[in-house]
Amino acid sequence: MAFEPPVTCPICQDTLTPDRTLEDHLVGTHTHREVVRYLLFRRERVGAGTI
Repeated sequence: MAFEPPVTCPICQDTLTPDRTLEDHLVGTHTHREVVRYLLFRRERVGAGTI
């Protein structure tokens, strides 16, 4: 069985338990505004053409 490292939320840096998905965490914990802010921040930081 392959080892899978724990998933960490890119917004709040919480490490998720193995029974939770990142999608469940984002929907249940963060507002739409927080998720959009994070995505826009990443887009500006990485560059508009690379995401």
